[in-house]
Amino acid sequence: MNIHNLKMFTKIVESGSISKTAEQMNISQSALSQQLRVMEQEFSARLFERNYQGVIPTNIGMIVYNRALEILSSYDRMLVDITNAQNQNKTVHILASPCVYSYALPCTFYHVKNKYPEYTLNMEMMSSKIIEEKISKGVADMGIIIGKPKDKNLSAKKVFTDRVFLVAGEKMKVPVQLDCQDLYHYPLLMLVNAQKTRQVLDKMLNKNGIRINQLHIPYALESTESIKLSAINGFGLAFLPYMAIKKELYNRQLRIVECPCLEFDNEYYSIKNAGSVPLNYESSKLIKYMEAILKETIC
Repeated sequence: MNIHNLKMFTKIVESGSISKTAEQMNISQSALSQQLRVMEQEFSARLFERNYQGVIPTNIGMIVYNRALEILSSYDRMLVDITNAQNQNKTVHILASPCVYSYALPCTFYHVKNKYPEYTLNMEMMSSKIIEEKISKGVADMGIIIGKPKDKNLSAKKVFTDRVFLVAGEKMKVPVQLDCQDLYHYPLLMLVNAQKTRQVLDKMLNKNGIRINQLHIPYALESTESIKLSAINGFGLAFLPYMAIKKELYNRQLRIVECPCLEFDNEYYSIKNAGSVPLNYESSKLIKYMEAILKETIC
């Protein structure tokens, strides 16, 4: 067993797809499948089952995944400690949900780097669910997720809220205001069910008596950016967070469609694992500074 194979394995679990993982790791799908077969031979057990969406881990696969996260966390910490010992470099590792990663943190990092130039800031994007799992295992120093963490052992602090608006492209013919029931009459662009933003939206729609299975959802997409581009081109209405669309609103590529019954905010929390290896005093100050300025420094 080697570190590379463990990283490969965790990426397959998190993406649910061998082909996507092969693309991310810049190797052929056949080579990745071969490495996976080697692991299964080593453990004398099947690690994945196939379904119509891709692959899902077996019970033994989940055992390997959970232990792999712990091993990779220790390995990454070891590399950081070696780097710090060699050149006094300081590193803070942050995990962020897709919207925060794309639209909030780039500008925040600029301000943090100006105040703490001696630090290296490593940022990774992944779903809120996976961030919780990794923070609970000490894989990173800080995570930023949508909503409160389900794991009560994690410390959490709300760092900002962001209003979600119903929007349409300028090319799309739609009134300036809609009632909830009007949603049935327009195509609605939605994220895939696995995304936390989609889950929050579904809950809001259900709360207002909207039958999701009767909405006209032409397809589900995996990223906010793809939803936004589809809306700009007039392919349908979309619920999008303000931080993702403020430039397009200013440039009049998108416009807000008022729908008072469905206004809601996404709440974003920073999470940490108090039981993992403690950060030094300066690193803790950096994270507190980031939490304090995040709301004001969103790009």
